[in-house]
Amino acid sequence: MTKCEIMALASVLFIAGCSVGEPVHITANGMVKWSDGQIEGMHISQTGSSLTFANYSNDVGAPPLVIFARIDSARNDDCEYFYVETAVKERLKVCETGEVTLFNRGKVVKVGHMVKPKY
Repeated sequence: MTKCEIMALASVLFIAGCSVGEPVHITANGMVKWSDGQIEGMHISQTGSSLTFANYSNDVGAPPLVIFARIDSARNDDCEYFYVETAVKERLKVCETGEVTLFNRGKVVKVGHMVKPKY
């Protein structure tokens, strides 16, 4: 490779690495207010079997959406459990009281409460 080709390739890789795509927008019909004050919109499927969140992660190769699927066999009292198929260790517990708990590898990552969406 010539010096010009190397510089052109390096410039393309640098520009591609610095570009950040638009975050995916979802039609939220529910929201979670996390204990840190962050409010995150989610789309609850009609059947309630899946919860979809936009993924704002800056991780390379991260999918644009995070979809939690309900685990029908894992009900505990008035709570339901959901998991991410691509990251099975990531779980979400949603209780009828509105309490929401996010787990990763069995450890609590975030806690929050469902709130009414603002339209």
